[in-house]
Amino acid sequence: MNNHMITNLTGSDGYFTFNFFCESIVSSLHTVIHLMEDEQITAPEKLSELPGLLAKIGEDLTQGYEKQKIDMDRFKDNILDFYDAAFAANDELAPLILKGSDHLRYYYYVYAQGVNIMLRTLLENIVRDIPANVDPRPYITDIMTDFTKQLANHP
Repeated sequence: MNNHMITNLTGSDGYFTFNFFCESIVSSLHTVIHLMEDEQITAPEKLSELPGLLAKIGEDLTQGYEKQKIDMDRFKDNILDFYDAAFAANDELAPLILKGSDHLRYYYYVYAQGVNIMLRTLLENIVRDIPANVDPRPYITDIMTDFTKQLANHP
């Protein structure tokens, strides 16, 4: 991993895993926002940032996978930016959801579950794409350490 860049990727599992989660999160978030509007609950403004942050990750992964490389520093910055915004939005969103219908809570839980399990699953699948002669553990550990610190700042 020269300059925090993993090159010569051997597959595209990480790329397709991200796209799966991105579609799921954005779709369920879209439904949550519409249901909140229908139930006259004001959605936190922070939610509007999430699709753009996911798009940024997707753009970088698309370009990287096309070139068979991942800039792990950029990936880390992008994914942590997304989670920082998602956690902040959830801090505002969770109490509002309790005021809503069962239908709203269901879609909120679908959205929240996607956010909760995306990072670990995404990292597992990116590791599958890394050449066998490259040890990704230092970068994965670094991402997870900063993620855990970030998580600790949100109840």
